[in-house]
Amino acid sequence: MKIGPAQRTHDGDTTEIAVEVTSEAKPTGDRLWYRVERRHEPMLTDTMDPFLLAALFVAMRTGESLHAAGGVTATLLENLEEFQSAWLQWRPERYTRVEITADEELPDRPGPDDRSALQTFSGGADSAYTTIRHVSGAAGRGSLRLTGAVMVHGFDIPLEERGSYETLRDRSAPLLAGQGIELLPVTTNFRQLWHSDLSHWEDAFGTGMTSVLTLFSGRFRHGLIASSEPYGSLLLPWGSNPVTDWMMSGGRLRVHHDATGVDRNDKVAGLARLWPEGADNLRVCWQGEKKDRNCCRCEKCIRTILNFKVSGAAVPASFPLEVTPGHIRSLRGLSEAHINPLRQILTAAHARGTEEDWVAALADCVAANEDELARGVSYEGGFPLLATDTSR
Repeated sequence: MKIGPAQRTHDGDTTEIAVEVTSEAKPTGDRLWYRVERRHEPMLTDTMDPFLLAALFVAMRTGESLHAAGGVTATLLENLEEFQSAWLQWRPERYTRVEITADEELPDRPGPDDRSALQTFSGGADSAYTTIRHVSGAAGRGSLRLTGAVMVHGFDIPLEERGSYETLRDRSAPLLAGQGIELLPVTTNFRQLWHSDLSHWEDAFGTGMTSVLTLFSGRFRHGLIASSEPYGSLLLPWGSNPVTDWMMSGGRLRVHHDATGVDRNDKVAGLARLWPEGADNLRVCWQGEKKDRNCCRCEKCIRTILNFKVSGAAVPASFPLEVTPGHIRSLRGLSEAHINPLRQILTAAHARGTEEDWVAALADCVAANEDELARGVSYEGGFPLLATDTSR
């Protein structure tokens, strides 16, 4: 499999960076592209590191060696050997180790580390907590000089839903600017091209996020990916995790899996305390009809509402609809990745002596979904069902 060389083109205020990816399986090639605002072009890297990261799982699925037509940092090549070792342990039936080469192996960036950082930002609880954690210095000695946030169109918001993305982007830009962070919009066909299958996406989304972060390594030295699960309740394999995220670091950008020592209940409590405006503008939903807001009926919306409830913080304005015990009990089609964080909420509720009606409803929901998972029950489309309350 050969990637590149990278080509840049301009259309008005937009810069497109694209590569052709050819392989034995598809000699006519695939065209992978990223589009950024033209004013951000000076921040972009001149290495092939982003494209190598993007194509890695495709090569591992087909078993073809991977060659980049251009320069790749030697540090990334070394780290991806270990990255492959981990994923071959986790999914030996799905992936094959591949040789990775480049026209030129590049040294690490010279000069002192200025601690400059950017993050992935979706508007969700995890990414918003990472924002305020570093801006406020709550990350301690690990606090980075966070001044950039990439918001990607083409990941959880499909490419065809341009209006939803633009609404979210326009709402998030001033919110981040208030914390001294510039929003860096990116549109890419990475998911649509190679990872439309959910099982592939759940493995590869971390390489997609890191690919976008690394795209901006002409300006930034550190890239932050917000953790989704704490150390005490890790779910592996998963596309982004504290075991392998650092292995996607190259010689121009060091990747950090951020705040794994903080569970989501404590994250939302910290967010409500340190950045209430951020809490009031959260967008966690990916199943609702409108992707720029929270439907309050999907598993992720309900889970986040319960995170606020169990933490003792008020449910913010970003979740405008009431969630009843009936809604909670009706959730079905949950995978282990969905059940795991619900268990964390239930454990916290019991530890804190919370006796509200939603706790019993959540216990029933977890038990019912564990039973269905054990029996192999599945629902059309493979996604969780939206909640309904038939008792009302």
